[in-house]
Amino acid sequence: MYRSIEVDIAVYAIFLLGALARYVFGFGEALVTTPLLLLVSFNTNNAIAMIGILGLALALPAAIKNYQAIDFHLIKHLVSGAILGVPLGLIFLHYGNTYMLKVLMGIFLVLYGLINLIGIRIVKGHLRIPTLLVGIVSGFLGGAINTHGAPVAMFGQAANWPDKYLRANLQTYFGIVGLVIVFGQGASGLWNMTVFKDLLFLVPGVVAVLIVSEIFLRRINTATLNKYLYGFFVIVGGLMFF
Repeated sequence: MYRSIEVDIAVYAIFLLGALARYVFGFGEALVTTPLLLLVSFNTNNAIAMIGILGLALALPAAIKNYQAIDFHLIKHLVSGAILGVPLGLIFLHYGNTYMLKVLMGIFLVLYGLINLIGIRIVKGHLRIPTLLVGIVSGFLGGAINTHGAPVAMFGQAANWPDKYLRANLQTYFGIVGLVIVFGQGASGLWNMTVFKDLLFLVPGVVAVLIVSEIFLRRINTATLNKYLYGFFVIVGGLMFF
């Protein structure tokens, strides 16, 4: 279907905004791009396929760059939990109220972000929750409402993971889960020539986003980055209502 140059520019900007969110905060590209793409009437199936491939592509350089900080014991438990959680999420997708789940998740994200921005500590010391359980929750939300990133990011931040450790393990986990998702989407027929042409068109912009994001991350201190992360939780939570 023909798209005007204005729509092409808008779609380009939306995907680059999602790439920026993913590289800086470690998650959230799908939550940022999906509602915005709906506003410009972008093909839903193509959007799903492009978000999946782009997310996988963004996970790899971050994981490789910070490979020394990867905790394979942690990854094993998160992935094992996700394997258990995804089928439960898919069952809920078919039989449950996904909109209500999104609203509840959105409320939780907004409250969590605001409480931390205000400065109220709801967790004293290190958070002690089994990582297998975190993986199950992540897999469940991923299968039900495509939101597997937020639970792991919130857990890592609340557990006081160092920034490098958080990004390295988030991206490794997302890379493994994303690989399964992307090939599953391809097997289900979501891939087509338009998807790959649009992705090829995005490459220069994504490379520029990665360079700018890396410069930004090197110059910002941990406390300021955490404030941005809390604000991002609020924004992502608000997008859950759409």
